[in-house]
Amino acid sequence: MPYSPEPGDILPPTVTICGSTRFWPHMAEAALQETAAGRMVLAPAIDMRQQHPLWAAPADAEKLKARLDALHLAKISTADEVLVVTDDQLYLGESTRREILFAEALEIPVCYWLAGHGRISESHLQPTPVRERADRQWTAAFDRLTNAAPTGPTREDLLALAAADLAVAEHGFSASLVDLRRAAHTAFGIDVPYDRAHAALTTRTEGTSTITFLLGQA
Repeated sequence: MPYSPEPGDILPPTVTICGSTRFWPHMAEAALQETAAGRMVLAPAIDMRQQHPLWAAPADAEKLKARLDALHLAKISTADEVLVVTDDQLYLGESTRREILFAEALEIPVCYWLAGHGRISESHLQPTPVRERADRQWTAAFDRLTNAAPTGPTREDLLALAAADLAVAEHGFSASLVDLRRAAHTAFGIDVPYDRAHAALTTRTEGTSTITFLLGQA
């Protein structure tokens, strides 16, 4: 239903769109559809694949890329849901995989939009109180991740979670360890041990803590 103000000081749900800029037209379509459905949309606003004086110089481009990465994590931390735009091959770039991990660590639901197909599943987000939304400050979100894993997650664990995302996107919650390990081998060229594959998959299919997984306690 379209959003209309009501007593109680509420805001419509916020959706943050993530994905590679190679899917720029599809992200625009996703933003259009989500807005038409009555949700506030936060999305990338700069396509650095296009030429522009702001990032013509390599040094300027590097600084801007770092600023945009941090800004998009802030957009994710304020969202009620993250919508990942990808294609039939389920392409997820390095930045997108990091953003999915960030959203999962903050327990923000992650959904997918397939180019040319639309949402894989419908959103059931409802308006939320303004004060509740305001309590989720992005600085606190970064602090939480820093405190949970001060030395940072290992590359293998990040790739295991990314492979779990690929497996679930393709097979749903019935995805198996075989599906995850195949995705890891095909997409990233790594072999995930069965115990870590199982722990990574349960963060997606059973709702176990991503933070616990990253700390090696799962």
